[in-house]
Amino acid sequence: MNDTASALPARLPDMAAQLPDFSDRLSPMLVKELRQGMRSPVFVWGMILMNAFLAVVVWLTMLEPESNGLHRSFFWAYCILVCGLLPLRAAGALHDELKGNTIDTLMMTRLTGWRITLGKWIAVVAMQCLAAVTVLPYEIVRYFMGGLNVPLELAWLGIFLLAGMTSAAVLTGFSWTRFFLVRAALMMGMTFLMWHFCKEVLDEMFDGSRDYLLERFYVEWGWRGIGLLLVAGLHLAFFALDLGASQASPLIENRAPRRRVAGLMAVTCYVGIACSYPPLGFTGDFREFLLCCKLAGGTLLVVGLQALVEMPVNFVSTVTPWVKRGKWGVLAGRFFYNGWPSGVMFLGVLLAVCLTVLWRQYLFLEDQVSLLGGIPVYLNDYYDDGSLSHLIGGWGALIGLVPVPLVLWQIFFRKRLTWHLGVYWIMLMLVASVQLGLIAVAAGLKMPNLLKWGLPLPTMSWTWLEESYGGADLSPGLSDYLNWGTLQIIVVSWIVIPAWWLGAVLLAMRAFQETRAVEREAAGVLQQAKTVEAG
Repeated sequence: MNDTASALPARLPDMAAQLPDFSDRLSPMLVKELRQGMRSPVFVWGMILMNAFLAVVVWLTMLEPESNGLHRSFFWAYCILVCGLLPLRAAGALHDELKGNTIDTLMMTRLTGWRITLGKWIAVVAMQCLAAVTVLPYEIVRYFMGGLNVPLELAWLGIFLLAGMTSAAVLTGFSWTRFFLVRAALMMGMTFLMWHFCKEVLDEMFDGSRDYLLERFYVEWGWRGIGLLLVAGLHLAFFALDLGASQASPLIENRAPRRRVAGLMAVTCYVGIACSYPPLGFTGDFREFLLCCKLAGGTLLVVGLQALVEMPVNFVSTVTPWVKRGKWGVLAGRFFYNGWPSGVMFLGVLLAVCLTVLWRQYLFLEDQVSLLGGIPVYLNDYYDDGSLSHLIGGWGALIGLVPVPLVLWQIFFRKRLTWHLGVYWIMLMLVASVQLGLIAVAAGLKMPNLLKWGLPLPTMSWTWLEESYGGADLSPGLSDYLNWGTLQIIVVSWIVIPAWWLGAVLLAMRAFQETRAVEREAAGVLQQAKTVEAG
């Protein structure tokens, strides 16, 4: 026992030498970016000026503790660095790598595009957190001067920190843009948004009671409002980072599962929060419910647009991880492979589930039974404001417009144009020009029935709804002649929308023929590897 105890001190240097360095446990991209960032003039001089300014503000606050102007200046010094200057560090993060042709070199180190992008963002976040920590001693001094609500102040410091993190994520994700003017516009836009957010919040805080703003927000929105903000902010940050990672990744990397699962989680949260409200048949307050529906619909549009503009990547290496899992893995691959065919299937199923949940549970009055399970609230005479009518037949028509460019490209332009985001927008503008031209001709000839020729277009419901309510925003003078009511418009809209989706699904099933051939090849390779291993 004594020999072991005496030998232990002699072995300590060898044991310590075998321990990995702390920096070796972190991502090399994070270590590199953090080292460079903490030596940059923006961070060094920003920290020095912020601390010097905070010291002066705290000293003046000792002389005048009740001055709201000094308290406002305290937060402004913090916001300028955390929400303004430090996020700008990320504005050229990926562009520097792409311009210097160092992306391929980084790929040789087995760093994926996602790890590269995430490391650059976390480096900025680490500097923002360090700036937030340096503020805490000044908070302690202000606390001992009295009249300070410490939990509330810490909550606002955290809120501004989260806003700065989101801004840094957006600038990091869009930093791959080659054109300087585009990056400069993004920088100025995000800086203006952060300045406007901080200004509005600080004005609300210090023009009245400092305890009032958060309390008012919680009373009006409750935990649902906090959940909506967190989910929206997290998904926005992920979307931007994933977009940047897609530009720094090789084509063979399957990025679809990550972005689609993230979109699925966000939509599930929005629908879950919407379902937590009382049934709309018993309450007349649609504000919170409509906000949840709009956020869910916007997320579906973003995820759907990403999924539908992807070209299929039918390589053995991309399908092998799914084929390894057998029939269930192949079935999951129909929803998570790279490319628009799996994107159509994924978005179609997700959209159908969301609409089924919301329709069956909240969009009908339980005391009026019909073959569809109930009469929708927006078709009942009691609710005549038209808000849900526009949501379902108006803004909801955007969901039906999503697959239209894809179907048109597959039928008419597949052999002439390569599928990408630009072609998608060209097809979309073509549909919009047909709709606007039809409206102009109907208005010029005073023949409102021509509007019905827009039946194949999902967004024609906007024009029809305006006319059924006697509006004159799109086609003046025609409202007295259109003989379609709200019920007919809604029914027509929800016949046209599934028709376009059905066409997209049929095209996707045809495109999966090539994928099935690659899956058979991958299965053969796996079987051959098992045979060699067994032999």
